[in-house]
Order: sequence, then C-alpha cells, then structure tokens
Amino acid sequence: PALAFQAGVPGDLDMALFTLGPVGAFRHRAAFRGATLREIREIYRRGGKDVVFQIEIPAELAFVARMPAPLRPLMARALARGVARLAREAPAGARFGVHLCLGDMNHRALATMTDTSPVVLLANAIVKAWPAGRTLEFMHAPFAAAQKVPRTDPGWYAPLTRLKLPRTTRFAAGFVHEDQDLDEQRRLRALIEHNVGREVDVSTSCGLGRRTRPAAMAALERTAVLTGD
Repeated sequence: PALAFQAGVPGDLDMALFTLGPVGAFRHRAAFRGATLREIREIYRRGGKDVVFQIEIPAELAFVARMPAPLRPLMARALARGVARLAREAPAGARFGVHLCLGDMNHRALATMTDTSPVVLLANAIVKAWPAGRTLEFMHAPFAAAQKVPRTDPGWYAPLTRLKLPRTTRFAAGFVHEDQDLDEQRRLRALIEHNVGREVDVSTSCGLGRRTRPAAMAALERTAVLTGD
C-alpha cells in the first residue's frame, strides 16, 4: 500500500526533438504536448493516486549544460516553463516527479557537465515555475554520465549548495555506479548530502534498460548497499 506505480513520461519537447529534429520540434511541439497529456490523463483515470508520473527531460538538461554560462539561467527558465505546463494541464491530484537526465542511449550520455550548476539552475527554475496545487514529490539529478563514473572532486559538487527544493520534495542523487569503488561512492553520498543540506535518496544516473543484465544487477546491488548503510 505504501508503494506507487511509477509511469515514465518523456517530456513533450524531448519527444518532438527526437522525432522531428530541432526545427520541427519547436514548430510542432503542441501536438506532442497534447499527446503526452492525453496519455497522462488516461493513466490517471485508470490508476489515480496509485501512480506517480516521472517527467523525463534529457534534452532540457543537455541544452542548459551546453549553453555559455551567462546564458544558462535564461535557458533554464524558458525550458522549465514547458515542463511545469505538463503538470499544470494534468488532472488535479496527479502526482509528479522530475527526472533530470543526460541521456543514456546505448549507455552513452547526450552531454556532459563541467560541474553541477546546470542541474541546480534547471531544478530551481522548475520549482519556481511549478503550478500551485500540484505536488512535486521528487527531483532526480544525474551525477554520472552513463558509462562514465561520477566525478570525485568536491568542487564539481559545490553548486549544490544553491539548490532550492521544497522540504516536501525528495532529492534523488544519481551517483550510484557499479564501476566505482564503494568507499568512494560513500564519500560522494556524504559530500552530496552535506552540500544539499539533507539526506538524499540514492539512484543510478538513469534507468538500467540499456545495460547488460550483469551490469544492471551490479548497479542494483550497489544501490542496495548504499541505501542500507
């Protein structure tokens, strides 16, 4: 009874981009938004509050990460409005989380980050744009880039001190990686929690569907260790 069924919902901009490319995506995004909302409404009709919708947005984080630093806040605000619109136009009572992502196609990332500032900028912008009356249950952030293990230098994580999430929104730190030393992973967990200022959920950077079965099992086992400490 305490568990919810998580339905992964690719963002409408992401689906448009991957289907039509950059020009077609911005020209025809409304059609993809409408289709995404129809799917959310139908799933909610069937599952109600037993479902939590995870909006998955690799394109948005990749756009922010690739922008020159002075333009990142503007890009983050513009993209956040589109993400928040999905929640605003969804049924009242629908539950949401947001999965910031760097992509995992063929277990390769779409983009890399010079530090965690793109995550902070986009997460904060989404929170600010989030509609009243729609609970944002969690925010997931990637700290590994698919097959690449997380960075270990503390400065890379320093921008997390500027993260501004509601206390009711869990922060899922996507740093779990089976190819990194367990003690190093424990140190990263402590560093992330110190910077965020609270205990965090732990997760891989993305899903496990593009890994081999042994790699996926190893990632799950590592997650179990890090959540059980």
